[in-house]
Amino acid sequence: MNPITDNHVVPLFAVPLCKTKIDPITSEEMTYLTTGIPYKERLHSIAYNSVDNYILDDPKVADVKKKVMDQVNEFLLGYLDVDPKHEFYMTTSWMNRYQKNHYAQMHYHSNSLISGVLYLTDCEDTADIVIHKDKSNTNIFTDTINIDHKDFFDTDTKRSYLYHQREMRLSPKPFDLILFPSMTNHSVDLNAQVDKTRYTLAFNTWVRGTIGDSTSTLVLK
Repeated sequence: MNPITDNHVVPLFAVPLCKTKIDPITSEEMTYLTTGIPYKERLHSIAYNSVDNYILDDPKVADVKKKVMDQVNEFLLGYLDVDPKHEFYMTTSWMNRYQKNHYAQMHYHSNSLISGVLYLTDCEDTADIVIHKDKSNTNIFTDTINIDHKDFFDTDTKRSYLYHQREMRLSPKPFDLILFPSMTNHSVDLNAQVDKTRYTLAFNTWVRGTIGDSTSTLVLK
């Protein structure tokens, strides 16, 4: 028998999720984003978000915005080989605050191409972000056929879990940055900690430039 490894299997038409990092932000930037701005209750979940939906446009945190967008461009232009004629830019950006018993229900981000979440606190003891497979996106088996898999499987030496999981959970560390296509369904587990508040910064992006050619040309300014 010949063993099958990752080298023999192609992630066909896969949906990419990027987990990267930025350099730590300053204590002044951290204080401003977490306690120096007003928050309000969210409409579609039990949590708070910043009143300002363009929080990274504030000059006080311009360096944070640059660090984030540098990683967005590295993901799209560097790793995914998007043509550098396209200019990706941040549209909206807002802070999220999750206290005890706060959570976010499953949702996606409208009017955006790539969305992201920057983590300002350790989420290991508060709440995971959960990425949900869209029902229209079939991996090895359809949702109507529930083939059982092992209770525990090897995620260190092979990536076979990518082909049969319906959700993925992440417990980011401070300054981890998660990037994903904006149509990706995701949620946030309930924060059961009494004395630990979870702070994240979410954002959306769009693109400028000329897309396509001939009769399919689209100019986005």
